[in-house]
Amino acid sequence: MPSLYHFQDCPFCLRVRIYLAERALPYTSVRCDRAALPPELPALHPLGRLPVWLDDAGRPIFGALTIIGYLAATVPGDTLWPTTPLAQARLQMAEELVTTGLLQPMMRLSELQAPPPELWDIAAQKREMAVVRRTLAAFADILGERPWLLGDRLTVADLLLAQPLTILERFGLDLTSAPGLQDLAQRLAQRPSVVAARAA
Repeated sequence: MPSLYHFQDCPFCLRVRIYLAERALPYTSVRCDRAALPPELPALHPLGRLPVWLDDAGRPIFGALTIIGYLAATVPGDTLWPTTPLAQARLQMAEELVTTGLLQPMMRLSELQAPPPELWDIAAQKREMAVVRRTLAAFADILGERPWLLGDRLTVADLLLAQPLTILERFGLDLTSAPGLQDLAQRLAQRPSVVAARAA
């Protein structure tokens, strides 16, 4: 059976777990501890990063979107991976926006808020918040009146947003000014695959 090496709290690992749960694909979970990484990890990923997928033959595949794309192409029945070149390009664009415009600034905000408040770098926090707000506005425009980012059905592009859209309150943000995106965030938060992946 294939295996997934992952951290429980990693947003990139969560992406893969959501996709696996959405498709009900069986796998062996290898939950890793950051303080005691598996000794075999350097042989699976040159940089020792997660997630890593081991296929049935024990061949490693790493990178969240790479793993999802591989599974979409090799396991029959996928309806989540876009099929046209334009939709695939839009998925890649959504992934870049989520990663560089939401996840990375949120991680930096968490680090900036770790020291006591009197040591906070307020200017840096404002810069990161501005990036997040601009990215949320871009996603609201992309979504428009549609139920899903790429059209009338759920795709991997939507699943990528599940984690960042559901932790906005940690940073004092909400989506009241973007009702379509707020609705998407609520639907994603309640989706069984997202709930299951968070607990995995």
